[in-house]
Amino acid sequence: MSDSVGDFIRYWGFRRIHGQIWTQVFLSKESLSGAELTERLGVSKALISPALYELVTHGLIVMTQFDKKTKRYSAVPDVVSVIKKIIQEREMKMITSARAHFNSLSDIHQKNNPEVSVIDSDRLDEVGQMISLAQFALGFLLGQSTELALEHWTEAETNNLDEQ
Repeated sequence: MSDSVGDFIRYWGFRRIHGQIWTQVFLSKESLSGAELTERLGVSKALISPALYELVTHGLIVMTQFDKKTKRYSAVPDVVSVIKKIIQEREMKMITSARAHFNSLSDIHQKNNPEVSVIDSDRLDEVGQMISLAQFALGFLLGQSTELALEHWTEAETNNLDEQ
């Protein structure tokens, strides 16, 4: 299971180890130490330590001090809010940057003679529409309440399982 989630997480721009660690921590009944994660996943402490720091930084897991030497990690239970936060921080920043660059290019294109430009005006408009659609879709996802989104996703998955 950890490997599968690791592969999925890698698709979203994280490393496989992030998904493996998150899965172990999320499914565990108790918080886990770095040493326990190293043993469970069969990887080095040098791979686990920076990944734990990154997962804490992204808000996917939280660290608690067990004693003077041992740090333990638990998953943040509200996964939908964490995903929304990451989308806000990464994808929305990327699409906002793309919008700014598009606007600059479009302004320059309009100021110059579009008839002699090397840029196809219709295709430039299509790129602008694509960016607008992406902004709308991300805004829609981010605007959904956590409870409704989780309820909808759970209902959809239950329906998929029933159909199988």
